[in-house]
Amino acid sequence: MPYPNGLYFRASIVEQLPDPLTPLFADLVDGSVARSLQALMAEALGRNVIRDGDVGLPTVNGYAYYYYRTSGLLRMTGRLVPAVGALARGKAHMGIEGWRGFSHPRYEQTIKDWQAKPPAELTGAELLAGAQALLDAGTVYYTAVQSIIPLSTSSELAFRTFYDKLARRAGDPPAQTFLLGYDSEPIRAEKSLWDLAAWARSDPGLTSVLLERPTAELAECQRTGSPPAGVDDALWQEWRFAFREYLDLYGHAVYNLDFATPVAADDPSTLLATVKFYLRGQGTDPHERQRLLTERREALTEQVAARLGPRRRTAFLRLLRWAQATAPVREDALADVGLAWPLLRRMLLELGRRLVASGVITEPADVFWLRFQEVRTAVEFGLAAPGAQAVITGADRPVRAAAVEERRMLWRGQARAAAPQMLPERPWMEKAFGSMMPAASQRQHGDVIKGVGASSGRVTAPARVLGGPRDFGRMEPGDVLVARITTPAWTPLFVMASAIVTDVGGPLSHSSIVAREYGIPAVLGTGAATQRLATGQQVTVDGDAGTVTIEHP
Repeated sequence: MPYPNGLYFRASIVEQLPDPLTPLFADLVDGSVARSLQALMAEALGRNVIRDGDVGLPTVNGYAYYYYRTSGLLRMTGRLVPAVGALARGKAHMGIEGWRGFSHPRYEQTIKDWQAKPPAELTGAELLAGAQALLDAGTVYYTAVQSIIPLSTSSELAFRTFYDKLARRAGDPPAQTFLLGYDSEPIRAEKSLWDLAAWARSDPGLTSVLLERPTAELAECQRTGSPPAGVDDALWQEWRFAFREYLDLYGHAVYNLDFATPVAADDPSTLLATVKFYLRGQGTDPHERQRLLTERREALTEQVAARLGPRRRTAFLRLLRWAQATAPVREDALADVGLAWPLLRRMLLELGRRLVASGVITEPADVFWLRFQEVRTAVEFGLAAPGAQAVITGADRPVRAAAVEERRMLWRGQARAAAPQMLPERPWMEKAFGSMMPAASQRQHGDVIKGVGASSGRVTAPARVLGGPRDFGRMEPGDVLVARITTPAWTPLFVMASAIVTDVGGPLSHSSIVAREYGIPAVLGTGAATQRLATGQQVTVDGDAGTVTIEHP
């Protein structure tokens, strides 16, 4: 393992990195996360509690792990109680108020500062510095978001415990019912996309083209501005402008944090497929669903409050309002983690185009498969200057082409593995930290896979195992969506899914919250569902029991 005398965990930010990392991202993110963690912990725990080398984000067999040096972990553990108090008080830049008033505005300002500098006009050194600055801003923002999650988790757990023990009666719905029907960034994005489809449906010609043309063709026409054959140019430009506005608002949501993976702003194919789904009359109106959930929530609140005595009623309502106020904030905060990613990718792809012109790599996206030192050396030698021309002669092909191919092949092999949740794999590690991890044991056998029941219901349907956005086009309405993890960018697929199953996640994760809003069962944190299940297999997902059963003919 890269660092000695420490423990390795696949949790927190690593949950947003379900796949092996590409080389450039791996090189840049380790130091970036270490710096942001040290800054947050210095504020929350006090200076010198976490020191240089105590934390990091190295890779093991390509997979990212949170690393804590043993001595640093012990010092941090001893300061957890005052740290929780600092979060609850909203100390400085932490907590919900710190996120609203400082972390989010600072992240936005960093992006605006670099947006003012067109990538094509920047030197290679400036492009590389901009990419590092934007990544650092993103990891600092994510680290700040981590100070929100304990608050939202605590509020929901406190309300659920009070409700289950002191207010709930036989036949009453689960506590999560009182938290549904609120707006959050993923829900706003869904409603906006539904409204776009409704607008398109008002013109039969546009509806016909959107339904009949291949999604890839529509995405290309969206990018270039050229209308598909048979569509009035003015109408297409009107649609394109409206869709572009949508992407400007919501297209930064990441499928995973590795910047090699395009976001919807780069490739809107998944969103266009969802528009087609809506145009076919499938799915439910999210506005109406939200209205019904809100009505039910308010009626249940009145019903339960009316039968409680004064003291219990006061405590019930206070805990409920706390949970209702914090739960949507978590989703809003997480949805904006990738705010810098469209610009960050444009900068790196501009570097990639210059390295193609200089004979270093074959295509711009190959830049993601270079090591940081290789990119920096190319920049220092002037191979990434604006208008750079090939200065390398005698090579039949780009000089780093073979290395890129070997790294892609290695990545594909690593992606077939299931990374352990903790290292070293020792029984004491499982006993000490297993209950804190976001996934169950990967050593499950038999036809029943156990996880955490995160959304009620029971469904039997074919599984659809998706490795990432490259597989989204294979999703069919009614499939059980099976993935390592889902982020807010996956939400458009939820409208097609009959159930959700993930390797990583829990009852307070994004997957569970959205699944409850949609009224579909979810079993999360199974550990290895993507390894055990195959696309097309009939499975029964029981969101109450927390099990996924493989059905045999």
